[in-house]
Amino acid sequence: MSTTKDDLRASEIMTTSILTLTPETPVENAARTMFENSISGMPVVDEDGLLVGVVSEFDIISKHGEKVGDIMTTDVISVGEDTDPETIARMLTEQRIRRIPVVNEGRVVGIISRSDLVRLFALTRWSCEACGYYTRGFERLTVCPKCGNDTIILEREPPGS
Repeated sequence: MSTTKDDLRASEIMTTSILTLTPETPVENAARTMFENSISGMPVVDEDGLLVGVVSEFDIISKHGEKVGDIMTTDVISVGEDTDPETIARMLTEQRIRRIPVVNEGRVVGIISRSDLVRLFALTRWSCEACGYYTRGFERLTVCPKCGNDTIILEREPPGS
């Protein structure tokens, strides 16, 4: 396991190889792209690469329009690269959304889905450096409940271990 004393941030857990659409993309092409890539939603960007919307499976099956711009959700919730996973998890659950774009100066630099957070939860833990007690979660313990030590480190398990 590798360890770090830093808290996690969106930039460390986001998927960076993302597909985007434009408002002019035909809905049929968006549906095909999502199906072929096994994804349930995609960011929509303008000609300058700025985030202008998100289109999801729900939008495709419940709304009518020929172009992505006709059906996309424009009231997009996004986060910055320094946002912590606990905040992201809270946003996803409270807003009942499946993914959240990560932006830098309005441009999409990544995306975080619920499955990214499940993977994070499964492969990381906060451990007491003194006694080894650990807990899983998105927020660092301030004090070890077992021994009272305040040196809590983040341990990451390699996938498949």
